[in-house]
Amino acid sequence: MEQRLSLHAARMRLRSRQFRQYIKKLGCKRNQTLHFTLVHDTMSRKPAPTSQSKARAMTLHKPMKRLERRLSQVTLYTRAKRSVPLLQMNKEGYAVFMTVNYRERDRGDFQGVRAHFIDVDLNKLVETYRTGEEAERRMQELQADSAEQIESVTVTRTSQERYVLVALRGKRRVRQLKRRFLAKHRERIRGAMIVETKNGFHVYWAIRGGKLGRFVAIQRALARKFNSDPKITDLARVMRVPGFHHRKNPASPYLVRVKRWGRKRPYTQAELIRKLSLTL
Repeated sequence: MEQRLSLHAARMRLRSRQFRQYIKKLGCKRNQTLHFTLVHDTMSRKPAPTSQSKARAMTLHKPMKRLERRLSQVTLYTRAKRSVPLLQMNKEGYAVFMTVNYRERDRGDFQGVRAHFIDVDLNKLVETYRTGEEAERRMQELQADSAEQIESVTVTRTSQERYVLVALRGKRRVRQLKRRFLAKHRERIRGAMIVETKNGFHVYWAIRGGKLGRFVAIQRALARKFNSDPKITDLARVMRVPGFHHRKNPASPYLVRVKRWGRKRPYTQAELIRKLSLTL
């Protein structure tokens, strides 16, 4: 029993360090307010909760200088100044996201670029076709391809008369693709902070002196360079926070964690453009 308690305490200390260090790595200052969003991880598969305690999403905040050191003690505040225990909400199925870039109020103007970043989702394969027949043929190809390890595939017709195919890969295939991504982009992501998620990676390049007006163009160029999620382009984007579990599958929670911290000195936007040969 004592050994299990000791192991649990060690894991909690590691999670607390990851949470705090992630925030510091993004260049958050003690006098700044941090903004978080909690979203129930099962929303994509279940109806929205009806009780107030099971809201679809919550917007929370806290000044960094008042943030508790231990993850188990961290409480954030709603707009109505109600306190919310962060770790407990994660245990109840809420994913923890944070607004990466800086603004003092959650609905105010942005005042600084903390990082450029991408979301690499290796679990999902999304393709668009002009006809249902093309989509059906592709679906059959994927289901017959043992290397892809497709667990499910759906085809949806859009209002623009297109057919969107969405295929989900199995765990073993995702692990293979994670290794391939790190090997393929080894030089490009050297110096970046890499957060490992259940289905891929979030890759961050911490920025100093960044211009708000260049943010979207650089984000789009990064998405093209790494073939990552093209929607990760807006200043208000929130990202999953290390130290908390991904709970879309309650029976198999996945701890989001930092795999590499990257270099100490943040990049300038010009330096990042040169390093990755980005075309804006």
